Amino acid sequence: MVERPILRFPDPVNGTRPTGSPRAQPRPSGPGRARQGERFQATFDRLSAALAGDDPLVALRQDPVGIAPERALVFVTAGSVSDFARVAREAGLEVFSEEELETLEDYPKGFQPAGDAARLARTLYATIPTVESFQQMLSLWRAHQRGEKAPHGAGPWWKVFDLLLELRPWGPQDRLGDTARAVIEDRLAFRPDEDPISIEFEIWPTASAAKRASWRGELEQRVAAREGLILDRTSISEDGFIYEALLVELPCLAVREMLADPADINGLATLEGVQFILPQTIGQAIPGGPDAAGDDRAVEGAFDPNAPIRAALLDGTPVAAHRSLDGGVVIEDMHDLVRLSPVAQRYHATAMASLILRGDLQADGVPLTDTRLISVPVLIDKEDGAETAQNRLFVDVVHTSLMRLIGTDEPAAPDVFVVNFSIGVRDSYLSGRIGALARLMDWWAAKEGLLFVISPGNVGHLALPGTTTMDFENAAITARRTTVRGAMRDGIFNRTLLAPAESLNGLTVGALSLDHVNHAPPQQAGILKLEEDGEFVPQMTSALGLGSRRSIKPDLVEAGGCLEVRAMPQGADISLRGLQQSSRTGLIAASPPGQDATQKSRGTSPAAALVTRSLLRAAAALTGEDGPYEGLELSRRQNALLTRALAVNAARWPQDALDLYDEEKTRLGSNQHLRAKEEVCRHFGHGYLDGGLMRESPEAGVTMVGLGSIRKNGAQVFRMPVPPSLSGEKLPRSMRVTLAWFSPVNPSRAQYRLAALEAVAVNEAGDEDDGRWGFDMTPDGLDANIIKRGSVWSKRLKNRIQTIPEFGDNADVPIRVQCRDASGGGLNQDEDILYAIAVTLQVEAEVQFDIHQEVAQALRVRAQA
Repeated sequence: MVERPILRFPDPVNGTRPTGSPRAQPRPSGPGRARQGERFQATFDRLSAALAGDDPLVALRQDPVGIAPERALVFVTAGSVSDFARVAREAGLEVFSEEELETLEDYPKGFQPAGDAARLARTLYATIPTVESFQQMLSLWRAHQRGEKAPHGAGPWWKVFDLLLELRPWGPQDRLGDTARAVIEDRLAFRPDEDPISIEFEIWPTASAAKRASWRGELEQRVAAREGLILDRTSISEDGFIYEALLVELPCLAVREMLADPADINGLATLEGVQFILPQTIGQAIPGGPDAAGDDRAVEGAFDPNAPIRAALLDGTPVAAHRSLDGGVVIEDMHDLVRLSPVAQRYHATAMASLILRGDLQADGVPLTDTRLISVPVLIDKEDGAETAQNRLFVDVVHTSLMRLIGTDEPAAPDVFVVNFSIGVRDSYLSGRIGALARLMDWWAAKEGLLFVISPGNVGHLALPGTTTMDFENAAITARRTTVRGAMRDGIFNRTLLAPAESLNGLTVGALSLDHVNHAPPQQAGILKLEEDGEFVPQMTSALGLGSRRSIKPDLVEAGGCLEVRAMPQGADISLRGLQQSSRTGLIAASPPGQDATQKSRGTSPAAALVTRSLLRAAAALTGEDGPYEGLELSRRQNALLTRALAVNAARWPQDALDLYDEEKTRLGSNQHLRAKEEVCRHFGHGYLDGGLMRESPEAGVTMVGLGSIRKNGAQVFRMPVPPSLSGEKLPRSMRVTLAWFSPVNPSRAQYRLAALEAVAVNEAGDEDDGRWGFDMTPDGLDANIIKRGSVWSKRLKNRIQTIPEFGDNADVPIRVQCRDASGGGLNQDEDILYAIAVTLQVEAEVQFDIHQEVAQALRVRAQA
C-alpha cells in the first residue's frame, strides 16, 4: 500500500479526429515525359517484343540480368510516390520493400530536388512482377508517353514514370550491402580458404509458400555445389510477418569468390530468390567475471512458489538454485542449451535474473513476491561471455521461444507480459533498415501485446585523437567528459544501437555510470572516472541513439553500475577502455558458482534488468490495494501498455542532461534547438527512470492512468479534474502527458510504423488548441517534432512564474487522444489500437493543500453522480 496511489481516469468519450487537407510539401520534379521516354523506352521496347511472342515468360527470362517475371524488379524514384504500393499490387506486382536511399548530390539532368534542397531524395521500391503485371505496366507506359491522362486510380503510375531514376532487376549490390560485406570481410580476415564460415541468406518474403520453397531449393543446390552445408533453415509465415532464411556453412574460399565477383551468373549473389546475404546473426552478452562483490548479507524474504509467471528472460542459463533465485526462477530448456552451459560460466543470466527479482542485492534485495520469472536459454554460456548456438538461426530461436511461451494452445507461461532481452547482435549496428529480429519483436508486440525490454548494446574502446594519457589523467572530470563526448560524436556511426534495440515497440534502456551504493574512489593508478558520485552520466560504452527515422532511442536510462575507464596509449593518441571487471564498483547480483556467490554487474544489460523489475512492481501496484485497477485482472496487453506509459512518464532529464543541452546549443549555434535536443536524446532518451513514480503519485502532485481503444482518424477524450486550490494561484507547476501503444508495422513500407497517436487539450474536434493545457504552461524539454516519431508520445510542460487561470466549480482539463495513419495509407480503418495514458500534474512548491486528495475526491463525486 502506498500513501499517494495512482488514480484512474474515467472511461473516455469517443470522438473523431479532424483530418482536413494536409499541408502541401515541396516535391522533386522530373525531366519531362519526352526525356523519360529517351531514358527508358529501350527497356519497354524489349518488354513489348517479348510480350508479343508465343511464350513471353521464356523470352524474358532468357536474359539472366534483364527484367523478367518472377524476378525481383526495382523502381527507384526521385522522392516518394504515395499510394505506389496500392497501385502496384492492383497491377499484380507483389511489393516487398520501400526504402529511402541516400540523397544524390550528382543527379541526372532535368531532375530537380524538392524546394530549395541541394540533394535529390530517392526511394527504392522492390517488387516481384508477373507476365500479367508487365502487360498492364506496359499499357500504362504507352498511355503516359502518348500524353494521355492517367486512368482513374492510376495516377501514382504517372508519378512513377515522371520521377523514375532506375528500373532494373534486384542485383548483387542489393543482396549484399556495404555493411554486411564489411562484416563478412572482417570475419574472413586471416582465415585459411578451407576453414568454414557461416552466412545467412534471407529469401524474399512472398506470401506464396511454394515460391519460397522453390527459391530455397535453388539456393541449396548452389550451396551443395560449393561443398557447403545447410546448418539451419526456417520458414515463419504469420499474418504480418514472413521470414524465410537459411544458415549456411561455406568454405572461406567460396565466400571470398562471392565477394570478389558478386555478379557471377552462377554465383550465390545472383540467385533470384535471395533478398539479402548477411553475416550470421550472433546474439551475445558481454562476459561476466569472478569479480566477487564481497557481500555476505543474508538473503531477504522468499518467493511465492504459486505466484504467476509474468516475466520472461531470454538469455543464457541462470543458476536457479542460487539462494537469491531459488523459488523465483523456472528454467524452460526449449532449445536443449542448458547442458552446453557450464554452471561455473553462467554469469550473465544469473545476474539478470537476480536484478529482476531482487534488484541490487546490497541496496535493495527485496524479492518480488507476486510474480516469478521464466528463463528460456537462447545463448550458450562460455568463459568469454554468452552467445548463440553456431548452428541455429537466432531469429527462429527467439520466435520459437515466444511461440512456446504464449503462442500455443498449451503455453508455458500465459501470464507473461514483459520479456527481458539483454542481448545484442554482434556487429549489427543500426544503419538504416530495421533488422529481422527487431521486426519480429515489433510484430509480437502488436499481435500479442508483449513488451520487450532491450539493452542497446555495449560499445568497446573509444579513440581520443590528439590527447595524451598524462593530459587526460590530469584533467578535471568535467574536462574528461567533454573530450569523451566530442570523440563519441565524431565516431557516432560506430557507436549506434545494436540490433534489436531499434525495435519500434520495444523499451530500449541505456545505462548510466551509476551504482546504487556509494564506493571509495579508485586507488590504482591509471583507473579513472568520468563522473562524480551522484552525477547521472551515461556510460561511455552504452550504445547511442537515435532510433529508426530518428525516433527516441534509448527510450530511457537506468543505473548500469559505475563504469571506470583506463586510458591506454595508441600511437600518438590514446584509447579509452571501460573496465568490465572490478571488485569495487557495479551493481551487486547473484553469481556462479555455488549458491551464495555474488558479482558486480555493469553495462546496459543490468540497466535493462532493473527496468524490467520496475515494470513488474508497477504492474503489481496497478491491481494491488488502492491501485487504480484494484482487484481487477488486467490482460497482457493492458499490463504492458500501462507499465510502458508509466515508465516513460516517470523518466526525467537529470541535471547532466540539461547541462548537455546547454553545451550542444552553444556548440551548434543559434536556431539549432531541435538538433541539440536530439543530441541529448541520443544519450538519455526521455530521461532517468524514477521507479517510485511508476507506483505512486509524486509529492505535491497526482498521477492518473487510463486505457483506451482507437481507430484510424478516431479520437477519445479523457477528463482530468482540476484541483480547486490551484485556481488563480501563482505557483510553479509542471505536467506530463504520456501515451503508449503497440503500433502495427509493415516492413514493406518506408513508413514502417502504421499508427501514430498524440494528445491535445481540446474538447471538440473543431476547438482551438492554444497549447497551454489549461494551466497556462509551455512545452519543456523534448521537442514536439521528436516525440511524434515512435510508439510512445510524451509531452512535458511547465510554468514557474505566471498565475494559474481561474477555474469554475467542477472544472476539468480535456485530454483528447487522436490517431492518424503514419504510413500514408497502410493503416487499416477497422484496426483497433489499444493504448494507455499516464498524466502527472505537480506543484513544484510547498503548499498547504493536497491536489492528489482534491482530484481523488472529484473522481469519487463524479462516480456517484
